[in-house]
Amino acid sequence: MSLNLAHGFYESSLRFPDNIALSIGTLELTYAQLRELAQPVADWLRRNKQVAAPRVGILASRSLSTYAGILGTCWGGGTYVPISTKLPEDRLIQLLGRIRAEALIVDSESLLLLSQRVLSHCPRLILGPELATSVEMRSDANTKVVVTGKGGLSSFDAEDRPVPVEPKNLGYIEFTSGTTGIPKGVTISAGAVAHFIGAMQARYAFEPTDRVAGLAEITFDISVFDMFATWNCGAALCVAPATQLIAPAGFIHRQRATVIFTVPSVASNMKRMKMLVPGAMPSLRYSLFSGEPLPVISATLWMQAAPNSIVDDLFGPTEATVVCTGQRFTGPENATPNRGVVAIGKPFDGMEVAIVDPALQVLPDGEQGELLLAGPQLSSGYFDAEDLTRASFPVLQGKRWYRTGDLAYRDTSGIFHHLGRIDNQVKVRGLRVELEEVEAYLREIYRTDSVAAVAWPVDHGSANGIVAFVSGQFGMDDPDIRTQIKDRLPGYMVPSTVHRVDSLPLNANGKVNRKQLFTLLDEGKF
Repeated sequence: MSLNLAHGFYESSLRFPDNIALSIGTLELTYAQLRELAQPVADWLRRNKQVAAPRVGILASRSLSTYAGILGTCWGGGTYVPISTKLPEDRLIQLLGRIRAEALIVDSESLLLLSQRVLSHCPRLILGPELATSVEMRSDANTKVVVTGKGGLSSFDAEDRPVPVEPKNLGYIEFTSGTTGIPKGVTISAGAVAHFIGAMQARYAFEPTDRVAGLAEITFDISVFDMFATWNCGAALCVAPATQLIAPAGFIHRQRATVIFTVPSVASNMKRMKMLVPGAMPSLRYSLFSGEPLPVISATLWMQAAPNSIVDDLFGPTEATVVCTGQRFTGPENATPNRGVVAIGKPFDGMEVAIVDPALQVLPDGEQGELLLAGPQLSSGYFDAEDLTRASFPVLQGKRWYRTGDLAYRDTSGIFHHLGRIDNQVKVRGLRVELEEVEAYLREIYRTDSVAAVAWPVDHGSANGIVAFVSGQFGMDDPDIRTQIKDRLPGYMVPSTVHRVDSLPLNANGKVNRKQLFTLLDEGKF
C-alpha cells in the first residue's frame, strides 16, 4: 500500500463519497467534492514540478485552499511546508529563503501578504486554488509574477490516484523555534506519519460518524492528526474559526463534535471563563491533550463537562511525529506525585522511551534524567542542519534515538512522568530551580491552572529571583496565601512578586509564552 499522506483520504472518498469531509464556516464539502478540488491541484503540481518530490509552501490558514492545497501537494508526491500567515514580512522572507520551495499555495487572505518584497523571494509557481482567475503581480525588481487561479487548473480526473511514495519520502516539514533564534525545520517522513496514524486508530477506533473539532493551525503538528487521522477513517473535520480557539465550548456544541485534540491551555481558559460546567459538552467521546502539562484540576473539570468522553494526556515532541506516549485520566491516581499534573504514561506500540544520565547511560526506575525516544515515528532530522541532526539524534548501541531535552523518570509500574524542560532548570543566586515546580505549587495554592513563573531579574545570565503570574479571580493580596507559598517553597524559590493578569499570553500553538512575560518585565510593564 502507498504511504502517500493523501492515500487514506482517497480511499475514504471511494468508500464514503457522501460523508462530510470538511466543514469551514457555512461551507460543508463531502469527500467526493473535496477530492474534486484536491486532485486538480495535484495534477498542476505534477505538470509543473522539476523534481520528483517538490517542497510546497502552504501560506494559508483555515480556508478551503489550505486543505485542498495540502491534500493536492501530498497527492502529487510533494512535501508540504506550512507557513504561518501571522509572520512579520522580514521573517516570512527569511523562511521562504530557507525553504527554497518549488511552489507556493495561497488563499485569498494570504495573497495580501505577497508584497513586492515578498514576491522577490517566492518560488516561480504560485497557486490560489480558490481564486476565480489568475492574478498578475510585480516584485520589487519589477518582475512579473503570476498567481494561478482555479481557471489554470485541469478538469477533475476521476481515474487519478495519489502518487505512490516510499516510507522515507518526506510528508511535511515543520519549522519550530530554535534556541539560536533561527527556526529549525523538522522533517517528517511518510512512514513516520503512517505509524502515528495507525497507532492513533488502534488506540481510539475512530469511526466515519466522528466529527473532529479542528482547533490547531497547520503550523502546529496537532493539525496532522486533525487532517489525516480524520480523513483516514472517513470522518468529518470541523475547522473552528480563529475567534473560538481559546474557548471552543460553543463550537463543540454547535458542531456536535465527538473528538477534540488540543493543548491544556484551552481547558484552563475555559475553566477561567466558567465554561466547564457539568454536562456542557455531551457529544465528545474523546478529549485528547498534549503540548504542555495537563493539570489534574483541568482534567477533572473537563471530565465533568464532557461526561461521555475519555480524557487522555498525550506526549511527544514535533521530532517524534505529534505524540508517541499516552496516559488515560480517571482521577488523581494518574497524576505525577507532588506536581498536580497528569503523567505522560506509556509509549505507543513500536515506540521506546528511555531515561538517561548526562553520559547517555540508561537510569533505573525512579531516577530522574533526560527523556529519549526511539522508533518509527522519529523525524528524519533537521532540514539543512546535519550537525544539529547528529547531535539531537545519537545512535546508541546501534539504535537511533532523539534527545528531547525533557526531564523525566519512569516509576516502578512503567509509567513515565514529565518534570519539565531541562533548560528550565534556572539558577537563582547559584541555586538550581525548576520553574515547573514553582508553578505546580502556584496552581495548588491559587487553585487555578493559569499560572507561569519566570526567572527575573537576570544579570549576566544569573537570575536574582522568581516572578510569578496568575490569572483568575481571587484575593491576590491575602497574607494567608503568601504564607502558604513561603511554607511550601524554600526561600530562594518563593516568587518575589505575584502579578495578577486577566490572561496569560499564549504563543501561536496555544502554550504559555514565557518569553513574552520576560520581555514585559524587562520593559517595566509590570
